[in-house]
Amino acid sequence: MALISIEQLSVPQRLSNISLSLAPGELLGIIGPNGAGKSTLLQCLAGIQPFHGQIRLNAAPIQSLNPSYRAQQIGFLPQRSQCAWALSVGDVIALGRLPWRDTDRQAIAQAAADTQVSRWLERSVAQLSDGEQARVWLARALAGQPRVLLADEPVASVDLLHQQSILGLLKNYPGQQRGVMLSIHDLSLAARYCDRLCLLHQGRIHAIGTPREVLTRSNLRQVYQVDTHIDLHNNPPIIMAK
Repeated sequence: MALISIEQLSVPQRLSNISLSLAPGELLGIIGPNGAGKSTLLQCLAGIQPFHGQIRLNAAPIQSLNPSYRAQQIGFLPQRSQCAWALSVGDVIALGRLPWRDTDRQAIAQAAADTQVSRWLERSVAQLSDGEQARVWLARALAGQPRVLLADEPVASVDLLHQQSILGLLKNYPGQQRGVMLSIHDLSLAARYCDRLCLLHQGRIHAIGTPREVLTRSNLRQVYQVDTHIDLHNNPPIIMAK
């Protein structure tokens, strides 16, 4: 059974007739140029963006679920996060436990360790760089231990070392019972870490499947309007404009 199934999802002028699913144990990458609808799709799943169509979580219509239960099951890491108060890193991560109405110290400590922010727990999050803050916000999402983790450009402002560690963490997070759906611009990273890819173009699904099935010269030429050099046999994979 799919963790998330989407049927004919539409948002006026943004998305049209999107149908796909997220399986347990899967890391699904949402790719496409700016304006393709990647963030809008994740926001629909997170309950932020109104939509037409059907989204099911564990076979139940998502609109019918108790909001607290939905928040426990689905974690969302937005592309940009800001803190309106002078909270410490530890306090920000603890916010991930709000849906459970507890302060599970083990879950909080594990999330901090996994994202390599444990040494900053007493520091104000406002004192950190954008890349460091990105890891703190990811830790907040992980602290809630959701079955479905949605991440909108989780490595956009992160250095090369931590791109690797974050995507490795997201790759291993699903296990057997959980799933991750993320939007990502870097196609080489998408090919390296994602089990499947969904290529969006002008709010519609242009291709969906394994990286080898989706990342073809023909698909990328039609969607990105450029010719590309693609070497998926290389370790790591190489995808770049000619």
